[in-house]
Formats: sequence, C-alpha cells, structure tokens
Amino acid sequence: MTKEALLVIDVQKAVMENSHQELRTIDRINQLIKRARQNDIDVIYVQHEYPIGPMKRGEPNWQLHDKLEKPIEAETIIHKTLPNAFSDTKLKDVLTTRNINHLYICGAQTDFCVDSSCRGAFDHHLDVTLVKDAHTTTDKDHMTAEEIINHVHHTLENFWSPKATLSLLQTSEIHWMNKPITH
Repeated sequence: MTKEALLVIDVQKAVMENSHQELRTIDRINQLIKRARQNDIDVIYVQHEYPIGPMKRGEPNWQLHDKLEKPIEAETIIHKTLPNAFSDTKLKDVLTTRNINHLYICGAQTDFCVDSSCRGAFDHHLDVTLVKDAHTTTDKDHMTAEEIINHVHHTLENFWSPKATLSLLQTSEIHWMNKPITH
C-alpha cells in the first residue's frame, strides 16, 4: 500500500530571497500543504541551518518565509546542515515509522537541496514526485534560474530503478489535489 507525504524543503526567508517566481511558487506550495492536510497526507517541513550567520537557527532570515503556510502542531520539522534532507537527520526514521513510501517534494533551492533530497529519497528506494511548478532557485552566473530548473527536470526525469520511481508532475496533476474532501 502506498502512503504519501509532502516534503517542503527550505522555504525560508534567506533561501527564497530573489528566487525565480518566488511568490507564485510559495502560493503553489501553500496549495499543496492545504490539500495534503485535507487528504490526511503527512506534511514534513525541512529547514536548513548554519552554525553562524543569517541561517543560524533562530535568526530572522532562518525563519520560514512569511507567506508560507506554517506547520501545525502535528507536523514534523526536520533541521539539516547538508543539502540532502536525509543526510545526518531523522527524516528516514520518521518516514519508516509512518510507513511512508512516496514523497512529493517541493521547495528551494532547486539545484541544491531540492535536487539532493530527490536523489536521497530515490537512493532510499522511495517513490518520488518532484512537483515541477512548486520549487525554485535563483539566477547564477552560469545559468538563469529557469535554465537550472529545466536542467534538473531533464536530469531527474531520466532516473530509473527497479526499486523506486522518480516522476515529475505539475501541482494540478497530483491526484490528491483534485480529490473531493469527505470530512
């Protein structure tokens, strides 16, 4: 049986600053969060941190973005210091305890923590759906944010394994986004 969760990666003030389509991306992430809650799908937040500077835990720019739907008491927050949300965190244990075997991934930044966490989940034999229009990054010297996003999409859509799947869908294509609410 498939048990799903939504993984919201690093939608923090400092991480989202100057991101490609920042507010539109956050709006889609908020839609995903609200709909996941309505369909009893676990929502797991991830926050990156450094020991010093603006990304130090508790600093203003470390906080979740003001426009992001905040975690409710029952939801898990994973704190990480490496790009891959599975590295040196309790994420895998949380998923195992809850029997979650399919992650929907959204957040920031595409070329660092989103990409690394997609690969990490896939390496743990979890089915992964990267929500194509619900992650973002910033322009770099060598590529625009849009080029980076397209490159990551092209790379990840070619992953294959007999033990897991990695697919890419738009927010509107996710089956639980259109399910009627029966509460």
